[in-house]
Amino acid sequence: MTITKGSVLELGSGLGSTLMLHGLCGSTKRQLVTIESDEAWMLKFINYGRSWHTFRKVDNYIDLPEYKQEWGLAFIDHGNTGDMNASLIRGHSVIELQETPILIIHDTCWPWLYNYDEALKLFKYRWDWRVKALDCPQTSAVSKTINVSKIFAEFGL
Repeated sequence: MTITKGSVLELGSGLGSTLMLHGLCGSTKRQLVTIESDEAWMLKFINYGRSWHTFRKVDNYIDLPEYKQEWGLAFIDHGNTGDMNASLIRGHSVIELQETPILIIHDTCWPWLYNYDEALKLFKYRWDWRVKALDCPQTSAVSKTINVSKIFAEFGL
């Protein structure tokens, strides 16, 4: 958030990401768009809606108009919507959003499950946050232009 500018896209709402992004975007006056396919899950967060934080319910994540927009940062942690299996849908989103300065991608410890293998090859820079119990990256930051490893190293990570 501190090294990017512009609006933030969140694909899939969550107890960690939505609340954190809401606070960060609110304090920095950045637009935040949260897209969710599970209406019941989205309703848990809808009260966080503001003029700068909008929510949108979708049936799938295949042809989102948001893929054609410019974003400063995007967070990918959405579920499976049934018309495209989980082994394809998140990797598809990563590929569609590859020109975003920084993507934060959850569950990269299972690249075969989300078709991340091919999608992550598109990026020059990658930093992984590892969960010791899993001994694999849980969440990754990737970029074509920003050395995310260097950024996180400055924070001692």
